[in-house]
Amino acid sequence: MSVSVVDASRVGLVLIDAQPFFWDSMHGAKEPILMRVERLLMLADWLELPLIATFEHPVDTKGWLPERLESVFPSHGKRFVKRTYSCCSDPTIRGAIKDMGVSQVVVAGAETDVCVLQSSLGLIGMGLQVFLLEDCIFTSEHHARPALERMYHVGVVPCTLKTLFYELTRTVDKDAFPTKWKAKARSYAECFRLEELPPIEPTY
Repeated sequence: MSVSVVDASRVGLVLIDAQPFFWDSMHGAKEPILMRVERLLMLADWLELPLIATFEHPVDTKGWLPERLESVFPSHGKRFVKRTYSCCSDPTIRGAIKDMGVSQVVVAGAETDVCVLQSSLGLIGMGLQVFLLEDCIFTSEHHARPALERMYHVGVVPCTLKTLFYELTRTVDKDAFPTKWKAKARSYAECFRLEELPPIEPTY
């Protein structure tokens, strides 16, 4: 399968279970990934990318978004409680994904080897091109590489936040941005600084 450049006019974002419970139990350093997910939400807000966020047992034990992510969650983003590991197995969420009207989906969140894995496979099964942000996913599992390999084997495309940012914006010429981006371009320009983010621990 040929890999397309991520296109802001036809891509949506699915953020899976980025809840306090999973952040607190994750393997590896939390801050570098949390910073990247924070900027991912800011990017979705700036470019008005369709966004779906899912939550597993948010009221009982696992919570909603950490306050830091809540403060940058786009107003147009949609939230769904799911009881299935794959978001695509929930009829309501599956319908919402179809309603986004996109052909590409960027995936981030937790856990890499459970809900992210099963959701990514489900999105591929829906005929969508899936880009997995390796630096915006996390899990309690020490050895998540097999889950990544399994996703890539069926066509999921590995990506990073930095790669996504530059594929979506495409140019250093801010005057060439679509009109709807320009209003927020100045306020967001100093916030991303992706090259200055702390390194993440690779998933083996």
